[in-house]
Amino acid sequence: MKHILMSTGWTYSNEPFPAYRSELVFGRNKRDREFLPVQSIAPVVTYTVTADYGKTVLYEGTDKAAAEAAKATYDEQNKGTWKSANLQATQPTLPENKFKVIKTKEKGTILVVSGEDRTNRCLLFVGCSGGFRGGESVIQDGTTATILKTCSAGNNCESRTEVIALLEVGQTVAFYTYGRRTSEVYVYTWNGTEVTQTHYSKSEWDTRKSASEIPSDAEEL
Repeated sequence: MKHILMSTGWTYSNEPFPAYRSELVFGRNKRDREFLPVQSIAPVVTYTVTADYGKTVLYEGTDKAAAEAAKATYDEQNKGTWKSANLQATQPTLPENKFKVIKTKEKGTILVVSGEDRTNRCLLFVGCSGGFRGGESVIQDGTTATILKTCSAGNNCESRTEVIALLEVGQTVAFYTYGRRTSEVYVYTWNGTEVTQTHYSKSEWDTRKSASEIPSDAEEL
């Protein structure tokens, strides 16, 4: 199983216990909080140091000190020139195939634990903002993934929804966002290697949906 974060709306912290958390606040009493506990496994941050506008990779790995050292060495060697190394860090991500998503029988709590899971599935963290003076929602008939967690809040001017979903190959998560001058659909699909995003206007989505439906009175030839 692979873990993919496509939203900064979920952050990992160890206090008061290890978990991915989302907290959305939009004015008084317009808030929501949600979390996914993590046990016996720690997410990792991958550091990448590049030069020559990304053409040269100086370091890629999980050692922050080594990444900083690679950048410092390159910058010192090129002191007095326009050249400088770029250091980028990913969000804390669960190591591939080394975690499981489980649900406890007694309380029905969903959590992530250490263990081997080599299924070609994806644990996706993704979100969508509503348009100005509008809103957003998960399109149920466009979503074939299993939604594990949903966090949503907003006010009269802005809003956002964050979800955690478990996807098999070919499954999707679809959002509808609307507001002044906004009426769009975003579909996220897990293809077994990466999550791709497809964008539609609402009219395009409705046309696409109706065109794909099989008439109830259809006969097999």
